Amino acid sequence: MKPFIDLKQDSQEIKNLNQQINDWVGKHKETLLDNTRSDPQRIIIRRYLSVLYELCRQACACLDTKSFSTLEAMSRVIIEQSANMLYVSMDKGDNALALLRSSKQLTENNGKDWSTYLASQGAVNPAAQGRQKSGTTMLARFDKRWPNIGRYPGTKGLFRALGWESHYYAFYSPLCDSVHSFSDEMSVLVDLGELFSISMTEGEEALIYWNKERLRLAIYHYAIAIGLRAEAFSRCCNFLVPDLTDDLAESLSKKLNELIMRHDNFDHTRLEGLNSGTAKFEDFLINT
Repeated sequence: MKPFIDLKQDSQEIKNLNQQINDWVGKHKETLLDNTRSDPQRIIIRRYLSVLYELCRQACACLDTKSFSTLEAMSRVIIEQSANMLYVSMDKGDNALALLRSSKQLTENNGKDWSTYLASQGAVNPAAQGRQKSGTTMLARFDKRWPNIGRYPGTKGLFRALGWESHYYAFYSPLCDSVHSFSDEMSVLVDLGELFSISMTEGEEALIYWNKERLRLAIYHYAIAIGLRAEAFSRCCNFLVPDLTDDLAESLSKKLNELIMRHDNFDHTRLEGLNSGTAKFEDFLINT
C-alpha cells in the first residue's frame, strides 16, 4: 500500500503542538528572562518571544483557511526570528548589541544609498538626507556608549553560527526563493496551461493534485518552522538557565519529528516510484 497524507489530521496535530509550545514557553519565559545577562538581551528576547507567538497564531489561522502562499511566507519569517532569538541568547550580551548596531547601520546605509541614487539622477530628497543623518547620529551615539561591537552576521553566517547550515539549504533558502517571486508556482502553472491545451481532463486532474501538493508543502514547512521555534527556545534555556529541566521539550520534539518524517517518507517513496516508472502521482493520495 502506497503512503498517503491526511492534511486535515496533520493541520490539527500542528495546531495542537503549537499550543503546547505556547504553554511550554509561557511556563518558563519569566525564568529565562530573569537569567538574561544584560538589559538589551532581556528586552530583545522578550520581544522575539512575543513576535513568534503572534506569527505562529497567524500561521495557524492560515491552516484553517488553506492559505498556503501566506503560510509559506509566515514559515520563512518564523524560522528567521527563531534564529535571531537564539543567536542573541548565545553570549553575555554582545550579540544583542550587534543586532542593535546593525539597525542603526542599516538606516545610515539606506539613506546614503538613496541619496547617491537621487544625485545620479540630478535629484534630491530631504527625506533621504534626513535618514542618512539620523542613522549617522544614532550610530555615533551607539559607538560612544558601546565601543568595539562586532557586526551582526548576515543570514547565512547567522545560520552557520547556530549550527543550522543544513536547515538553511534544505528549508530556509528554498522558502526565500519561493516567497521572493513565487516562481515555482508560476513555472508549474505555465506547464499546466500547456497540459490543458492538450487534454482538459488531464489538466484538471493535474491542477487538483498540484493544489493539494502545494498545501502539503506549506503544512510541512510550517511544521519545520515551529520545530525550529521550539529548538531555539530550548537552546536559549540551555544557554541562560542550564539547570532548567522539562521533559515536555523532548516530547514535543519527538511528535514534530514523527510528523515531519511522515511527510519525508511520503515524498521520498513517491519520487522513487515516479523515477522507476512503477507509480503515478495519483497513486499517492493527499486527503484535504
